Amino acid sequence: MLVKGARGHVGRQFVYKQRANQTVIAKMPEVNKNLIPSQEQITVRDQFTAAVVYAKGAMGDPLLKSEYQKKANASRTAYNIAFRDYLKAPAVTSINSEAYDGAVGSIITVSAKDDFRVAEVRVSITDINGNLVEKGLAVQHAIDRNKWNYAATVAVAAIAGFIITAEALDIPGNKAGLEIIL
Repeated sequence: MLVKGARGHVGRQFVYKQRANQTVIAKMPEVNKNLIPSQEQITVRDQFTAAVVYAKGAMGDPLLKSEYQKKANASRTAYNIAFRDYLKAPAVTSINSEAYDGAVGSIITVSAKDDFRVAEVRVSITDINGNLVEKGLAVQHAIDRNKWNYAATVAVAAIAGFIITAEALDIPGNKAGLEIIL
């Protein structure tokens, strides 16, 4: 009760931080101001700066904030979840083409996941020569939210050698892809 809600430092020895509904006391961090950061450190700092900008923007958008708030708990705030979402790209884990036979309406199923939510999945089909046959957005499965179905819109006679590419995007715009050859 004595330090509830406290923020800041005491004698440059301890720092009070707020984590969800709790006050945390930690040792004051030591910073070497003469240290020259490596290129990798600069890249990571830039990523963190961009994540902060995204998370602040997400907290300023009532709809987006409420989405992130749904996943918040005692140890992770909506801001923390938005911050992590920016830094972590989705993953396309598989492409199932068993039901795709080249006919219009045949289905390609893509499995994609993200630490928060996959916003959309794009599917493209190219022929053996690399020419685009078709592309479009997959539709999220009504029950299994990690599966996305793409219905073919162009009829082709032979699919041998075709390449199916799936790309998943999350809310911040991070991308991940996978391709298979038929």
